[in-house]
Amino acid sequence: MNVSEDLNGAWKDVWNVLEPKKSWLTDAAKCDCIQKKLSYFNSHHGNSSQHIDRVIKALSRGKGLVQAAIEWQNPAIGQSETRSVNDKLRGHQWRLVIAYTGFEIASKALMMDKWDRQVEKGMYERFLEKCVLPDYKPIEPPRGKPKLEKWLDKEEGALAEFLGVTSGDRKAIDRWLVQSQSVDSWLEAYKLAKALRNASAHGFLLPTKIHDWGLKNGFLRLTDDLAKIVIAGLSKLA
Repeated sequence: MNVSEDLNGAWKDVWNVLEPKKSWLTDAAKCDCIQKKLSYFNSHHGNSSQHIDRVIKALSRGKGLVQAAIEWQNPAIGQSETRSVNDKLRGHQWRLVIAYTGFEIASKALMMDKWDRQVEKGMYERFLEKCVLPDYKPIEPPRGKPKLEKWLDKEEGALAEFLGVTSGDRKAIDRWLVQSQSVDSWLEAYKLAKALRNASAHGFLLPTKIHDWGLKNGFLRLTDDLAKIVIAGLSKLA
């Protein structure tokens, strides 16, 4: 099975618990059942029909976005008749952006018992622990790219400044590109996905740089990795 089939399978298993559709709106026992499943992620999840409904709708949105990203075959953004290398690389960028958004929505739905914008520090790290993921297959850093090495010869922080990243995003970028260390855990993969997502969504990381620096494989892996995290999370509800 591929990642898309695994995600659909995990979602089907979740719906075996939730069915019949919208029964939680009128069935208090169904709300209690779902709340007990959600308490694995956060014991403060409520059992009201309104809360359960919001969680399920958020999970559905998150799963849908991740599914759309991983099923976007031969991605490209540009004129369909004359797709350039940059158009295709930009497509891979936005696959990651979409997948990260879906991951973010799904993880918030499972981990947050209140619907506010403030994410508690360390929430995503705890989510990864709850998912009980398998051993991580490392992502090697790009090497032997002269145009990347030119950036690495500049003053400290030049690459991060160029990509518009700070704080944790800068650390993730520096670790992989500047220090040339492999991404060797799910946590590091999440951090790098977040950093590349932000650099892409804010318009700092251009497709020409993805090509020159050899980042395409990283984008491909991280998109799939985010989907695998969501699959693991959903499996805990089945």
